Amino acid sequence: MDLEAASRGAGIPLRILVTRLRYLGDVILTTPALAALAKRYPAAEIHYLAEAPYVSVLEGNPHLSGVIPLRPGVRGSLEAVSAMRRLRFSAAIDLFYNPRSAALLFLSGIPVRVGGSRRIRRRLYTHVANAPPGTRSAAAHHVAFLRAVGVEDGEGLPRVYLAAAEIEGGRAEIDRALSGVAKGRVVAFHPGGTWPAKRWPPEGFGRLAALLRAKLGASVVALAGPGEEGIARSAAAASDGALTPLPPMSVRRAASVLAASDAVVANDGGIMHLAVALGRPTVAVFGPTETDIWFPYEGKGPFAVMTHTPPCAPCHKHYCDSGECLKSIEPEEVLGKLGEVLAWKS
Repeated sequence: MDLEAASRGAGIPLRILVTRLRYLGDVILTTPALAALAKRYPAAEIHYLAEAPYVSVLEGNPHLSGVIPLRPGVRGSLEAVSAMRRLRFSAAIDLFYNPRSAALLFLSGIPVRVGGSRRIRRRLYTHVANAPPGTRSAAAHHVAFLRAVGVEDGEGLPRVYLAAAEIEGGRAEIDRALSGVAKGRVVAFHPGGTWPAKRWPPEGFGRLAALLRAKLGASVVALAGPGEEGIARSAAAASDGALTPLPPMSVRRAASVLAASDAVVANDGGIMHLAVALGRPTVAVFGPTETDIWFPYEGKGPFAVMTHTPPCAPCHKHYCDSGECLKSIEPEEVLGKLGEVLAWKS
């Protein structure tokens, strides 16, 4: 389908809405698709609809003309529909195609609505699309989905864009946290994560911080999302004073800290994708999920994955009493991966 022809037929400007309502990492993984869409339709205005907590990672994206934050509840849905109707989009592409996103696009009256083929909600779209069978990488899946609207190539790495002043603010945040500490390299940790089964034990992060100080003279700070302060404190308690927790901060502020760090070690989750999207040397600690889907970055930059695969893996569980896949990972192994990404050259 040619979206330019469709907009001409409807007598409205080429204005495209892309939506992936949640979560942080999933929104970041759609940014290669945005670049590919902008390349195919350079004259188009492209906007993005996502839940309010996640739209900040799209600020400054050169492929977007605007974002629509979706707030909770009926009122938030009505506000979003009103904004979509006011902007008079010629086409919408739903990369999430869950019930709420399908219903919102249907109510918006956008003449061309492209979504997935799941269940009865497929009837709320004007065109149904699917990525080709065998597409593994989540980033590649979104780009392949766009073949339905004439996008033929492009995957690339995810990108999040910060202003120079934001990165300077991240450096200032680190300097405040490490006041009085002689800093060499600065490594940022994220020992938290939404799902317990995807978290490497905080003691592992603490022991790794102690190794980094002893072997590399590095300073280590730990990011914590809402409710994760206790995890960061546990990691610090196991570090023999080598790890300094940072106070909870906004996603955008956390991005500035990551951008100002020399490397990042993070559990499988949104902060991991954010570090990669900022181009930082990153080691991702993986447990129950599949790395070729959720970490399609190795060989494309200073990015490495640390994972063990016991017989039960991948189980995709959010909760696990055993946790063997993560508990068996030793800090020395992660340190080795960190050395690889710090030495990486293209």
